[in-house]
Amino acid sequence: LLLECRTEHGRSCCLSIEKPVVSDIQSRSAVISWKLHGSEKCDHIKSPVVFELEISHSSKNGKYKNMYTGDEVTFTLLDLQPSMAYFVSVRGSTHRIVSEVVSFATPGCKPDPPLAPKLINRSKSSLNLQWKASNENGSKINSFLLEWDEGKGEDFKSCYMGTMKQHKLLKLNASTKYSFRLAAKNNFGLSDFSEIAVFHTSGTTPPTPSPPKLKEAGIYNMTLEWCAPTNTNPNDSLTYVLEMEEAGSGLGFKPKYNGEDLSCTVRNLQRSTTYKFRIFSYNMEGRSNPSGEVKYSTCPDKPGSPKKPYTKGKIHAHKVKIGWEPPKDNGGTYISSYSLEVSENSDVNFWNIIYNGTTREFLYDHLQPGTTYKLRVFCTSPIGQSQPSDILTIQTPPLSPASCCPPPLNGKAKAKETNVQCGEASCVIGMTAPKFPSILFQAVNTVGVGMFGGTGIVTTPATVPAVVPMLHEVENKVPAKLASSCIAIEWEEPDCHGSPITGYNVEYGDRKLLTVDRVTECLLKNLQPDTTYKIRIQAINHYGLSPFSQSIRSKTKPLPPEPPHLGCVVYGHQSLKLKWGNSSSRGLLSNLISYNLLMRGRSGRFSIIYHGPCQTHKVQRLSEYTEYKFKIQACNEAGTGPLSGIYTFSTTKNHPHQFQYNICAIKWKSLEPIKGDPIVYNLQLISDKGTDVIYKGPNTSFSFSNFLTNSHYRFKVCAGRQYQNSSGIQELWGPYSPSVLFSTYKQHPGHGKGSRGKGKSKMSDDTFVLILVIGFALVAILCAVSIQHFLIN
Repeated sequence: LLLECRTEHGRSCCLSIEKPVVSDIQSRSAVISWKLHGSEKCDHIKSPVVFELEISHSSKNGKYKNMYTGDEVTFTLLDLQPSMAYFVSVRGSTHRIVSEVVSFATPGCKPDPPLAPKLINRSKSSLNLQWKASNENGSKINSFLLEWDEGKGEDFKSCYMGTMKQHKLLKLNASTKYSFRLAAKNNFGLSDFSEIAVFHTSGTTPPTPSPPKLKEAGIYNMTLEWCAPTNTNPNDSLTYVLEMEEAGSGLGFKPKYNGEDLSCTVRNLQRSTTYKFRIFSYNMEGRSNPSGEVKYSTCPDKPGSPKKPYTKGKIHAHKVKIGWEPPKDNGGTYISSYSLEVSENSDVNFWNIIYNGTTREFLYDHLQPGTTYKLRVFCTSPIGQSQPSDILTIQTPPLSPASCCPPPLNGKAKAKETNVQCGEASCVIGMTAPKFPSILFQAVNTVGVGMFGGTGIVTTPATVPAVVPMLHEVENKVPAKLASSCIAIEWEEPDCHGSPITGYNVEYGDRKLLTVDRVTECLLKNLQPDTTYKIRIQAINHYGLSPFSQSIRSKTKPLPPEPPHLGCVVYGHQSLKLKWGNSSSRGLLSNLISYNLLMRGRSGRFSIIYHGPCQTHKVQRLSEYTEYKFKIQACNEAGTGPLSGIYTFSTTKNHPHQFQYNICAIKWKSLEPIKGDPIVYNLQLISDKGTDVIYKGPNTSFSFSNFLTNSHYRFKVCAGRQYQNSSGIQELWGPYSPSVLFSTYKQHPGHGKGSRGKGKSKMSDDTFVLILVIGFALVAILCAVSIQHFLIN
């Protein structure tokens, strides 16, 4: 086709695109080339021509699809269908020129790989398989080749070749795994093999296992072990389910373990509590009878601290009676003894036991008048010793003082006390810190206070550090991927008591000690997932170890869950209903929050099509007799688990059905993936009832059928980019397109601009048929009358 154009100087020129040339035609590709022709008058045109290559596979005048836009004059068409006729033309979009249409046909080739064979039924010694033909690609399939590994897991060998789509294998071994693959053959050759299908011959359920045995009992956990049942089939792959019931709870047995191991640790139990256990074994055929029931108990814990001791009666100058109450928590066993400790002269680092026994009171005598005493009590059970109680501080009343004199130092000073002597009297002065500078001394009795004596200078020596005053967990310092095996802690540095702190001991778990340098934070590593740890800390200097701090409890995060098994429970020609997990695993996976179901799109990338807690999902708007690939992953508070392998399911062929007229098809142009990130779309419906999103996914069309007559509907679409970061799958959405109107109001004939016949209504099909019938009847009557008139008369 030629186009004559005028320039701004009045000159004319002609451009044309020569008929495209098709070369290197293969079964699935072809090379298209063309030339631009222009007259000598067009030499002044310097801007390049933009070409559009269009293709149709229906007819010369059919619907064309754009395959290339650019200034090149050669393009290779890919993804063509074998044995198919195509029509191509080239358009110059900037100069409105179109080439002639040229047609070509791709040659046939070997068939596409068929789907893997399916299992119809099985027995202990046979497997009956069935399969479907694949695309023939221009030559009818004349045979199928079925291969198997003979149950040995080695090289594949032929077990059937013929035209049938079904084959039964006999004389097989029971409870054995067999692998199969299928290929189709036509006049061009043998196709590639299908994916491998694995089937098992049937067998018998496993024998009843022996009851589980207790390997180790803790306070909050128990480790049990068991043996495989005897007389099992060597080809069986056994799994075990351990069930537990708390004795007397009335809740029945609940699953606590499901797997192939022969031991299991059951955690988060109650101390000093009896539990019942039983075990089942599973194979491909089902579940065994339960083992006998056994009872095991967790261990008791150390008792809690007794309450703060108290005085019974008046405090005398030389004696006082002390009493105390048992702890609220005895640790699940009995208290064997109580111990009363005293620290004289306010020295809290050195305690002496003054009583040990079962009685809960003690007369403490031989006291010094006018002296401060600190007392505390702890208890002991067969399991261990409790923490001490809160401290009771008492002071004995003074006696009449002697005359006061300057207080000379009496003996060697200790870190937090010193002995001073005045006449015949002496006392121990408690101090809050080492290196106390000076002391003023005065006598006091019930009459009054005497004058201050001379000043005494006393320096106490250094000692062990004070208790760490504050210890807490820092959650934001642990990376998400390490949260199941690490805990970050932080603390304040205590008073060094005259000697610099050189490090710290961190105690956690089963009294494990970690020594660190002079820091105020630490990361505990290599911990067990989903486990609570008791943590405390002590400071270190030249003189020794400080007392341990108050303990804190911190729990590691659980591990992200493994993906469940994915299966298809309902096959349709436009939908697949998928199901994952099973009833026996729901109790075990109760901490799962949600699942991500992913489907592979046209770009080859997998994108999420469902996210939620359900274990079924129906995938709709699929193409008939087409394979679709899926992956699944599970998510809980610990994060997103790993992706499963690829699952492949195929839709069925659709049977003929009555054509429906009440369907509206909405289509939009696809966008290319952005740096490998897939593109998904949101289709929005605007009606009298409001605005709704009626489709979200990777497709570029949607069939809308739930519309009402005499209504207006508007549709608009936006595109979103899917990408993945540490938080999971994310979506970045663009703006919506302009809306498109769809009206279901009935069109009545009239005198409008678009009516034909200038005001006359258009005759309906039923009226036209009725007129034809009446016309044929009248002609028949006239013919009968004419025959009677001429022949008889």
